Amino acid sequence: MAPLVRVGATSAVLSQWLEHFASTDPASVAVVDHGRPVRFVELARGVRRLAAWLLARGFVPGDVVGITVRAPLRHLLTTHALMRIGCVELSLPSYEPAGARATLAARCRASCVITDGADDDLPGLSRVAPDFDAVLADASLDAAPLPPVSRHARASILTSSGTTGRPKLVACSQYQLWGYGQPETPGATVSLVGYPIESNAGKWIGLRNLARGWTLVYEDLERVSLQDVVARDRVTRVNLAPARVEALARACERSGPTPAFPGVRIHTGGAPVSAEVRRLVLQAVSPVFCLHYGATEIGLVTQAGPDVHASHPDSVGHLFPGIDLRTVDDDGRELPPGERGLVQVRSDFSATAYLDDDEASAKMFRDGWFQPGDVGAIGPGGMLFLSGRSDDMMIMNSINVFPAEIEKVATGYPGVHECAAFGFASSAFGQIPALAVVAAPGLDDAALLAWCRERLGLRAPRKIVRVDALPRNALGKVLRREIAASLREPRE
Repeated sequence: MAPLVRVGATSAVLSQWLEHFASTDPASVAVVDHGRPVRFVELARGVRRLAAWLLARGFVPGDVVGITVRAPLRHLLTTHALMRIGCVELSLPSYEPAGARATLAARCRASCVITDGADDDLPGLSRVAPDFDAVLADASLDAAPLPPVSRHARASILTSSGTTGRPKLVACSQYQLWGYGQPETPGATVSLVGYPIESNAGKWIGLRNLARGWTLVYEDLERVSLQDVVARDRVTRVNLAPARVEALARACERSGPTPAFPGVRIHTGGAPVSAEVRRLVLQAVSPVFCLHYGATEIGLVTQAGPDVHASHPDSVGHLFPGIDLRTVDDDGRELPPGERGLVQVRSDFSATAYLDDDEASAKMFRDGWFQPGDVGAIGPGGMLFLSGRSDDMMIMNSINVFPAEIEKVATGYPGVHECAAFGFASSAFGQIPALAVVAAPGLDDAALLAWCRERLGLRAPRKIVRVDALPRNALGKVLRREIAASLREPRE
């Protein structure tokens, strides 16, 4: 196993770290691709050959190049190869509609799209479909010179969600991507990546952790059980979206009274995790469960580990080194600890503006601070407690109501598997709080509403809506607006 490299050692571009580990420990495994181990020396050679192949076909530094490559290993190779020659990579995920991909490519002025599928043509955009096996086997490409690349040059364009449905565009350098990923973990790390490689989180984990000498494991968990993957590849860390962590915990709970994966660290992020689910994960899955909070614009901000779950299960944890945090009022004045306000964060890795949205840039990037749109307070020991999104906040008769405070109460009621609070527009009251619930058979809606009223008073939901499942994006975030849009306004 290659040695860990700490965050401070950031003089090389990401692909050069692959070459470093290839030369210092040729036997070390970089990726386990559906059971097939790929060593760092193979990965570094593949990146170099693909980079040379792209240069020979007219790709030049500064080109924005779309990627619609589903296979994790090929996606990593393509991303690293583009960065190695100074191109700017842009994920055009296959799970997005073709129209959305075409719009995103046009906004970013992509010159072409590299694909591994036959049906990935986009209007007005040339498609490049490498024969990966042939390129990776072509030793004649080893002698081709490659241009120098700066770690501070633009290397990637990531998308961040927007309230209007139009994604915000975040340009990152290789240095920023280095700092976006996971915190240090003691000892050799074999990490199962449960996020789609085409997603932001999947890309962060892949790029950042390969550059630390970790082994990344990719497997179809619908086909192979997690137990089998952990045993086969000696996995020490698992990264899963919150919804998959909860499903795993409930499955493990039925299997026995002790943790199913006592030697594996479980990590998640991208959406809230209730106190009840945290308790269940620690009890049924692993004694080491870590919840991350962060944003595409700045990377990871905090981590809540087992000690936080035990003492403050509402917190998203402590800051990572190098991150500054504060809360401010609507006028930008800093608030004292314990007082709820708009969260602002900053670090050396943060973006400073969006690519084509001056209005959003002025709103969310202020005097060196990034304002992600979350409302929260700084509690004991500097821990961060979130109340919810400022744009999810409901205002009913001038009362501010956050979905998180309703969901916290409702998830404690027997028979509520999961829930999401949202607002119905009302001409008389502004917004009426309601609660979408995935429930066990026999749940009494009236009793649940009474439970919430007793604990929340005027902030309690006025209506329960039964759903089979909560709509979520690829990373597990609940899409509240989709729930509200699919339902009729209740009677007042």
